[in-house]
Formats: sequence, C-alpha cells, structure tokens
Amino acid sequence: MLGDEKLAVDATVRTLQSIPDGAGMASFSTETAAIRLKFNEDPATATGQLITNGDQCVIYGNDALRAARFVEATSTDSVINLTYGSYSGGMHGLINYGS
Repeated sequence: MLGDEKLAVDATVRTLQSIPDGAGMASFSTETAAIRLKFNEDPATATGQLITNGDQCVIYGNDALRAARFVEATSTDSVINLTYGSYSGGMHGLINYGS
C-alpha cells in the first residue's frame, strides 16, 4: 500500500489528486450514489462507465490513474475511497468487480 485518497464526486468532473510516486493501481469503492468514469474525455451523467453504489473496482496503470475522470451519475453526490499500490503488469484500465 502506497497511500489512500478520499475523493468527493459531484456534478463537477474530478480527477485523482493524491497519486503517490510509484503507484500503478488503485482499488476503490463508491459510497452513497453511482458515479461515471471515463479515461479519454470528461464523463457526464449519461456517458462513461457506470459504477454503482457499493461497487468494488480497480484501476490498473499509472497512465490510467492520471487520466481517470469522475462525475456523479445522478443528482446525488458520492464519495470514493481509494487505496494506491504498486503494479507493473500489462493491464491498463478499469475492472469493476461489482458489489
């Protein structure tokens, strides 16, 4: 474990703010409400990967961590709690393990 971050996700597109040096992955879960995630452009309430309340997810790759953008999927704000770790494998992107 390299560090943790708690990120409030609301109607404003958010990016990860506390990525530690050497981080290659982050596991996280959502609290309160669903969110949307995109890597190539800003998500909106109807576009992007839907991550529902309580889902357990992992983002792999430092490039994906730095590109990740989050927004609420409904009019309800959410929180994601992330734990960063090292990873040097070939996967890059999101795996959603569900609730």
